Amino acid sequence: MAVRRLVELAAAVALLSLVLNSVATFSSGWVLQVLDDGRRRSVGLWRACVQEDTHTHELTACQRLSWGSELAGYQESRSTVKLQFDMMRACNLMATVALTVGQLIFLFGLLEISHITQDSQWWEEAIAALFQLASFVLVIGLVTFYRIGPYTHLSYSCYINIAACLFATLAAAMLIWNILHRRDDCLSPSVIVISRSLTTPFRPRLDNDYVESPC
Repeated sequence: MAVRRLVELAAAVALLSLVLNSVATFSSGWVLQVLDDGRRRSVGLWRACVQEDTHTHELTACQRLSWGSELAGYQESRSTVKLQFDMMRACNLMATVALTVGQLIFLFGLLEISHITQDSQWWEEAIAALFQLASFVLVIGLVTFYRIGPYTHLSYSCYINIAACLFATLAAAMLIWNILHRRDDCLSPSVIVISRSLTTPFRPRLDNDYVESPC
């Protein structure tokens, strides 16, 4: 029961990571750029909003972005910006797929759908591998943002995605620890437990004395 609860807790943590990753995906607050004319622009993965009024600090004009967008700020390289956001879009997409498939495998195991059960040897290992993959690709995407212009700053969506990466790492670490701990239990020397009832004269009994192995 404790093993199952740990898997459920790891799945809940990974679900939180998926929600945060999705929130960061569709927001426009990854970086805050300063333009040549002094205005500010908030740029996300798929949307960018320009601050028209410098006094109200309101983002009024927004535009959709796609693969290969080159929205560079003041004294910022277009090729660097293009590489940063294309890399982050790809990593964000792969992490979303990995976390979603991991949640589906976990759900199928609970409901025992398509011959997937919690007793399957690969069930927990597959979930851990997918959560670890999501964490790995998010780290790769976030590392590309270390080179930004002198007038560009990271915004809230980037930090939300960092939190999503940390939660995915935590979920994978919990499952990996659980798998290794269970294997250590199975590799420990076997202990034979002799019940005292075996030394007593035989008599019919409805209950049996046995020891349930964790393996």
